[in-house]
Amino acid sequence: MLEVLVVAAIVGVVAGLVAISGRPIVRGQESAAAVRTVQQSVWQGATMAASRGIRTQLVVSGNQLAVQRADDGSVIRRFELPEDASLSVDDGPLLTFTPPGKVDESTLPPADDPLRLSVGDRTYTLQVSLIGEVRATGVGP
Repeated sequence: MLEVLVVAAIVGVVAGLVAISGRPIVRGQESAAAVRTVQQSVWQGATMAASRGIRTQLVVSGNQLAVQRADDGSVIRRFELPEDASLSVDDGPLLTFTPPGKVDESTLPPADDPLRLSVGDRTYTLQVSLIGEVRATGVGP
């Protein structure tokens, strides 16, 4: 009986260590997923504008990003950010894409006030190119 208790205690300690050490990994994966979601939504906006020959917009609403037609606002595709993620912009249109698949320059964030994505204790500065590529520079632990 003593041997069973010793084995159970060892298994409990190992399980506790795995659970504690796994939390930073999960947080890092959530951050990476949020960045990929923003990258994918911008790319989809540019692709939809090019393939459909219409102006599209990337619209922010809470933790959701939606690629919409610019003329009637109908949603083409939705993306959801993780619960603890937030963009440094108010709800509403974020970017507009023109039919050749380019980002409308007038909707790009200014260089002195770049787009930021916060996920937990990490903050990313996002740079959007004219062709819809998003580069993320991370700041934080």
